[in-house]
Amino acid sequence: MNYADVFLPLPQDEFFTYIIPDNLRVTAGIRVTVPFGKRVLTGAVFRTHNNKPSGFQLKTISDVLDDSPVFSDKFIKLCSYTADTYCASRGEVFSMALPGRKSGTSRYKEPFSTEPYQFKLSEAQQKICDTILNTGSGAHLVYGVTGSGKTELYMDLARSTIGMGKSVLYLVPEITLSSQLHQRLYSVFGKDLAVYHSGLTPIQRADHWKQFYSGEKKIIVGTRSSVFLQSDNLGLIIIDEEHDSSYKENSSPRYSAKRLALYRMKLENCTVVLGSATPSVESFFAAKKGVLHYHELKERFGNAAMPEIVTVDLAESKDGISTALRVETAQAVRRGEQVVYLLNRRGYSPVLLCGNCKKRVECPDCCVSLNYHSDGLMRCHYCGFSTVLPKKCPSCGSDDLNKIGSGTQRIEEQVESLFPTLRVFRLDRDSSRKKGTIVELIDMINNKEVDIVVGTQMIAKGFDFHNITLVGILMADIGMNLPDFRSSERTFSLLMQVAGRCGRGTKPGKVVIQTLDPDNYLFDFVRSQNYGAFYEHEIKLRKLMNYPPFTRIARLVARGKDESAVIKGVEKAASFLKTAFGLTDGIQLLGPAPAPFTRLGGNFRYHIIIKFKNNALVKEKLSELNRVCKTKDVYIEIDIDPVELL
Repeated sequence: MNYADVFLPLPQDEFFTYIIPDNLRVTAGIRVTVPFGKRVLTGAVFRTHNNKPSGFQLKTISDVLDDSPVFSDKFIKLCSYTADTYCASRGEVFSMALPGRKSGTSRYKEPFSTEPYQFKLSEAQQKICDTILNTGSGAHLVYGVTGSGKTELYMDLARSTIGMGKSVLYLVPEITLSSQLHQRLYSVFGKDLAVYHSGLTPIQRADHWKQFYSGEKKIIVGTRSSVFLQSDNLGLIIIDEEHDSSYKENSSPRYSAKRLALYRMKLENCTVVLGSATPSVESFFAAKKGVLHYHELKERFGNAAMPEIVTVDLAESKDGISTALRVETAQAVRRGEQVVYLLNRRGYSPVLLCGNCKKRVECPDCCVSLNYHSDGLMRCHYCGFSTVLPKKCPSCGSDDLNKIGSGTQRIEEQVESLFPTLRVFRLDRDSSRKKGTIVELIDMINNKEVDIVVGTQMIAKGFDFHNITLVGILMADIGMNLPDFRSSERTFSLLMQVAGRCGRGTKPGKVVIQTLDPDNYLFDFVRSQNYGAFYEHEIKLRKLMNYPPFTRIARLVARGKDESAVIKGVEKAASFLKTAFGLTDGIQLLGPAPAPFTRLGGNFRYHIIIKFKNNALVKEKLSELNRVCKTKDVYIEIDIDPVELL
């Protein structure tokens, strides 16, 4: 009798052994369905053998999902590395990394038709491309100002790699960015191209996975989970907008797609190219130290000029759209040009404030304000709770409730009132839930059927339109003062990225930044569009405070419904860690303390920050801690190299 060792989607490192029935062809590297208790689970076959385990009764594999293997030994090594690095179980990693099996259509039709895209690299682009190709395997950072032609550089690298008989992974931060990029890549690579992201049905994802593994598709464009896609001859991994926090997974296993790409580089002898107009501080530091090969594109493609950037003091403005921005908008549209307004806050109004007791209407499960939306509902943007707009204050019963502040819905309404003849399109997480929204927006902008796009940070991510000449940033201060050492970096990147959406063609661009603090040092760097100066300022602070890249960070979050139990649990974890690490050089514990958002989704949250060098002891003890300190009332969440500390 033959047996199969199967990894299941459970928080365990061990595999489970099942009997292979005579009517099924089971080999290592395929997915199967198996009975587990009263459930049927999808698992990954690690190996087959004829050694019957003793001590328990075996069950039989129910069904086979694949005709041939969809992963190899390299995938097993990648999953094991992920589990070990991020204190997760191999079962969790295998389950997350492989496409699942659910209902849905397998038909996938390109959402557009397009003409072949012809492009020729500039001398600077060609030099970088040749250098990367001639270097062989290795990691590269391409720092190029917005509009400098990084995408064309990536496409030429991909085309050359495919020409050598190898395959390409092209990673982007979010689905929104993949839409326009997908269209451009499809015009170059045609049927050699596939996409991979959560917008596909599970069956489509599985089909595209298999097509890439078999070599039918030569290039995949997708979000962070694409880093797990398999190919027998992987030659190149491109990580576009490498600064973006979306490359870090926020649920277990909390992996970084960038770190896994670098691991695959060593495992599979391929090339990794990271690119951005605002590289992460850690990546730029690594490039300066020579860990990454460094390349720079200093000028915009086609001699386009960088936009002019000015700041406006919102304290002198009566509402969310200043007189200066109104005038610039009217002039731009009169010239037949298009405008982008950024407000990184969705909904209609972020705060409902009682005029009597001065208390905010908050989510019952989180320590945050409910956000009023134009459909009449109050929503929590953290846990998803929603309720109707209250008529009276929940705290004091007063009917003096006031909507304070503006979200994208309110700004959309205001813009339509100020400019009644203009065509306005809102792009945020609420509007983009409708399938095809991004493709619709791309077509409307290209066809000049929209005058003003109002949106959140989604509009800052890689869109390339040559008729947008004005960007208005309505409240640049949002997120700037959060209790997180990366808040300044995130704000600078967002402002520079959205500023880069304008003036990308032959027409000059202008950016109007509205702020309550125009004298803040950060705006000096933004106005001068000087990433280097920002980096030098930021790296000094990081070194002074001993934050990455001068150390690594692990974050432990204890959460649960009972606050006293959570406090007891986090204190037990702190005591365990202090004993485990003792006076080990290079390890520093901060906390325990309440997390900045102390209550989310009905759970109280307390955290511990661990600063450490590249120390295997930390990972070993954190994995042990999860087994020792986790209880049914308190969940221990471990995040290695977190991108936010809220």
